[in-house]
Amino acid sequence: MCLLSAISGRVARAATDDDLSATVLVSPEQGEALAAFALQSERRIRPKPDCSHLVHLLYARAGLIYSYEDSRVLYRGVSDFKRVKTPQAGDLAVWMGHVGIVLSPEEKTFLSSVRSGIITESWAAPHWVRRGRPRFYRYRIGPDADMNLLARIMNDDTPPQIEGRSSGRNGTGVPLPSSATQATATSQPDVLQQERTDASVQDARDINESDRDSASIVAAITQRQLPSRREIAAAIVEDSKARGRRLIAGETLDMARPFSVFSWLEVEKVKVKHERGSITLEVSEAICQEDGRILPARTMERELSIVRRSDGVWIISDPQQRTYVTEEQALEIFERQAGIILRGAPNSSTARLAVKALDRLYDQQQGSPRRVATR
Repeated sequence: MCLLSAISGRVARAATDDDLSATVLVSPEQGEALAAFALQSERRIRPKPDCSHLVHLLYARAGLIYSYEDSRVLYRGVSDFKRVKTPQAGDLAVWMGHVGIVLSPEEKTFLSSVRSGIITESWAAPHWVRRGRPRFYRYRIGPDADMNLLARIMNDDTPPQIEGRSSGRNGTGVPLPSSATQATATSQPDVLQQERTDASVQDARDINESDRDSASIVAAITQRQLPSRREIAAAIVEDSKARGRRLIAGETLDMARPFSVFSWLEVEKVKVKHERGSITLEVSEAICQEDGRILPARTMERELSIVRRSDGVWIISDPQQRTYVTEEQALEIFERQAGIILRGAPNSSTARLAVKALDRLYDQQQGSPRRVATR
């Protein structure tokens, strides 16, 4: 029985090895694109993950999906990678307890996360030589890989520059994703700097806790008379920014519910009867999530509800429990959310949504920065 078990085990392993040998590995050109993408992304990742989570995140952003494993497991080998003797750009360089992405085999450089940050080093440096020669692993292109993402990275002849890029951290937005949307947005007056007068619009911190916890609440305004269209638009922007700050700080975004990343919005209609009614909102969306799909830029009409509570606060809500995020904060929000989700559930559909949202946002990083506008 022991002999039969040993033989059957060898046969099973041989069959598995044959199956794996038939898979296609990342090509040198694909590896070069992956390495360049990883190098460009290093300064955009906040907060800094550990080495194995960094590698997993960068691979996922490039469409190369694999089940998260720590560096010790990767060192022993996993089915998503093939061990190779001669590395190429984009391969994993793995020690027992550390992993990075090969940038240049000739210069023996790799990108990884260490105590001092996400940096480029040489595995020929003395402190890495003392660890021994790394093992090198190349990604197997399987059914989970999104080759469209990697193809877009390879076809990007003008990769975005890291230094000097505007992001949500410096108070500016990112460019509109299409020329048609950009033309529309440039015609809108930039009123984000206009202060709310007469204390008519309530800041998000003044909303009571039951409202704050409600996923459907979009904004709240304190005043007796029905707020104007401009006041409603300004309240939605400001409360979206307040929610964005909480998401950046670590509050979790429910990716299963719809969300919209918007560059400008306009309130077209307000219909209220007996202190209850509806709002028709026109929104220019950089990306949005609908039914588990990340959709590209478009201009949409959204229907909201408005009701005046007994304490005099007008509550604006979305019947679909949609979350509205300003474009200027979106990159930082989704970097933060992707880090949270990939640590907790790296192989979930939620993680894939977060990565796809990030990919769409990174695609929109070229051009001059623009702030969110309302009319």
